[in-house]
Amino acid sequence: MITELQLPSDRFIDTTYSGLKQKNFIYGKNGTGKSTITQTIFDSFHDTHDVRIFQGFDSVAENSVLNAISLGKENASIQPQIDQVDLEISELENELIANESRPENLYARCQAKEKEYVEQNKSINDNCRSSASKLKREYTDLTGVNYNIRYFKEDIESIDKSVTSVSLSDTETEQLQQLINQEEIKNESKQSFPNIDVSGFLKATNEIITTELAKSIILEFSTIEEQNWVRQGMNYHNKGDVCAFCNNPISDQRLDQLNHFFSDNVKKFETRLTHAIALLKIEKDEIRKIKLIAPSQFYLIYHEQISVLNTSISELILKHTYFLDFLIETLEKRKSDLFTTMSEISYELPDSFESIKEQYSEIYEVNRRYGQDLINKKEDAKNKLRLNLVNIELSKMEYSQDVSKLEKLDIEKKGLTDELQFNQNNLFELRKLKRNLISQTIDESIAAERINKSLRSLGNHSFQLELVSGEQKGQYTIKNIDGSTRDVDTLSTGEKNIVSFLWFLADLDNPSKMSEKPQVIVFDDPMNSNDDTTQYLIISYLQDLIINLSENRQLFIFTHNIHFYLNVRYDWWRRPTSTKLTLHLKKINGKSKIDLIENRNKDLKTSYDALWAELRWLYQQDKPNFMLNPIRRIFETFAKFNNISPDVLFESDVEAKKLFNVNSHSIDDLEAELNGKTNVDIISKVSAIFRSNNAQSHFEKHWTESNEE
Repeated sequence: MITELQLPSDRFIDTTYSGLKQKNFIYGKNGTGKSTITQTIFDSFHDTHDVRIFQGFDSVAENSVLNAISLGKENASIQPQIDQVDLEISELENELIANESRPENLYARCQAKEKEYVEQNKSINDNCRSSASKLKREYTDLTGVNYNIRYFKEDIESIDKSVTSVSLSDTETEQLQQLINQEEIKNESKQSFPNIDVSGFLKATNEIITTELAKSIILEFSTIEEQNWVRQGMNYHNKGDVCAFCNNPISDQRLDQLNHFFSDNVKKFETRLTHAIALLKIEKDEIRKIKLIAPSQFYLIYHEQISVLNTSISELILKHTYFLDFLIETLEKRKSDLFTTMSEISYELPDSFESIKEQYSEIYEVNRRYGQDLINKKEDAKNKLRLNLVNIELSKMEYSQDVSKLEKLDIEKKGLTDELQFNQNNLFELRKLKRNLISQTIDESIAAERINKSLRSLGNHSFQLELVSGEQKGQYTIKNIDGSTRDVDTLSTGEKNIVSFLWFLADLDNPSKMSEKPQVIVFDDPMNSNDDTTQYLIISYLQDLIINLSENRQLFIFTHNIHFYLNVRYDWWRRPTSTKLTLHLKKINGKSKIDLIENRNKDLKTSYDALWAELRWLYQQDKPNFMLNPIRRIFETFAKFNNISPDVLFESDVEAKKLFNVNSHSIDDLEAELNGKTNVDIISKVSAIFRSNNAQSHFEKHWTESNEE
């Protein structure tokens, strides 16, 4: 059994209270700490004791879906959860199911967005289908006869994947069309270019023109022309011949002299000169024979390169020709004066034809491979021309804008779809949770039978509980005495309270909840919102519980209702008080004080007596401001009971009327000295007012009795 409580210091003056007994009755106004003591009992002893607490209709909850009540603390505690889940399920179903009254719910928005997406997609497909048909009709050579929307969309994908622009200029379009019309070029034999070492020519020429010849000093010639003329004539005259020029015989001596002058070395040198000149002329002829590259042997794509290469060839031929002419002229000059040596010549050597040969070989090979892959290139040209046409069609139909709109609609549609799916998943989980909560409900049919038996005693105010069949247990409809069904929301607070109270009493004896722990039963203001009939029933059951409380049970009853307090405690002081305890809770300076009521004389008798007891206690605590409110209520009760108007009551003391009526309702700081009077001054005024109304004895009787208490 609980004998001592540790109370919070912020609510109570004395934090430790000892001496609790088996049956404890605690009276106190609201706000004096009754519920705090209840909570303290639970917090401190629920591990070691079977603590049962009644705090109103927490064991009854309305089930609006079934138009029933959920009976039992477990069912009542589960019912709000079920109600909340039902509410959430209803809200989700309102969003997830087609509903004409909710045209803008999530389902409708999802359907509308889906429809908008489908219509936009259809519009794009219709445009694509029309464009595909147009291209097939007008450009069959590029599309083929089977071209349709599927191929058109494949071309769009190719355009999207292309790293370069598919748009073609007029020139590019013409070139690609020419490629498509290009006939295959048969590979001719590869053109050759001479291997000419021009540096050798320059070196040989310099060797020749710088060669010195020794000439005879016997003969002298007046001019080079004369010398050359004589040398030339020796080729036509022998010894004994007559000179063809002067008709004089040529003497042997003259001929020997001429042969000596024009020696064999000179002849050999002259022959070398002639041979060198002839070779250079032959080389010059070979250079002139070099042909330009025929563009017709190359595909159109390479014609520009061929043109550039031919220009280089022409320039190189000209440079070689100039160079060879220069060498020939130089040798001819030395030949005209054999015995006069010349200085070495210099000349910027023309490039060889090696670079030309390499460029030509490269273009030739590329052209050859191009010809081998011409079919593929024609197909590629068709693709480029077709993609260009598709791109033009896309621009006309504003395809990019339409697709952007479609993509935006798709994102919005997916967002709504995801939200719809998320909520559908939530709905599934909520329905699962509801099934789980319903599975936790408890059968209360035995308790319901006991409750119905007790409710019949209410007479005309009675009603009965009738079990609702279904998977959710502990659900009862309300039946009037005539058998008609009563809407659950018409149950008054008092009716709910009596049902909950009766269930609580029945549940105390529930075998499934029996424990070896000592049982502590707490009633925390059980009379809230009950009418007279149900009050009588509750008082009767509590009196029976007090009288027949078994040894393994301890009882705490808290109340602020003086009528309830006096009636439940009927015969309280006639029986031994060894197992009983009566406490009064009083509040001062924000904290509550626990007063022990030891005997009948100190106990409260009526609510009117309670006001006098409260006034006496505040007087003793020297709290004049707090005295004003109970005094006002005392005077109101006295005046009503004796049919005296307030003006007559306070006729002898107008100040008192204002003092007790105004200050007792003040919203200012209750610690402030608003009236300026002591507790003695106030009681003197109260005494004088009763005396002026011929009720001095009434005052003295209650003031004296309150003092004795």
